[in-house]
Amino acid sequence: MSDTPKRDAKLVQYLNEAYAKEKQLEISLESHADMTTRDDYAKRLKDHLKETKSHATQLSRRIKQLGGNPETVSIPGPEGLGRMAGSVSETLGKARAAAQAPLQTIRGAGEQEKMLHNARVEYEDEAHEIATYLVIESLATAAGDKETAKLARGILRDEERMQKFLTDLLPELTANVAHDEIPISEIEAPAAKA
Repeated sequence: MSDTPKRDAKLVQYLNEAYAKEKQLEISLESHADMTTRDDYAKRLKDHLKETKSHATQLSRRIKQLGGNPETVSIPGPEGLGRMAGSVSETLGKARAAAQAPLQTIRGAGEQEKMLHNARVEYEDEAHEIATYLVIESLATAAGDKETAKLARGILRDEERMQKFLTDLLPELTANVAHDEIPISEIEAPAAKA
């Protein structure tokens, strides 16, 4: 990217961050969808997985249009070193996502608690993505790159829709955990005085 204008290089930097996150989330969403026993939740996760894969494709295309390479890390040195660093970054992202799945089986006593945990992780991921795409849109707008700004806005809408779904789902999943994990006698009884 030595011949790439500074504007495009900066945009590629942020687009690569988003691209790496989308690729990481592909693995996580697949795992969560497979674990989910609730049909509406599983369907939404599968739909969002399709969106996530589409986002990664769109980001990859835009990164290339701007003269960058998806998943590369901007570090000084020979081009080969940059590719190696990108490969390490991609491998670490996949390992991090894969490591989350076994944790879900350890946490909590029941399937409701596992789904609640996964939904919380997904909500956090959506918040991270929303912030990322807000930054990309703002940077692209400030730098005069209308195409990248439009791409970021489109993806941002998908991420906000998913977070809204999770916002509505979290109270239901939490109530399910309460009903599964807390005896009715304790739910109905007044709280003990200290």
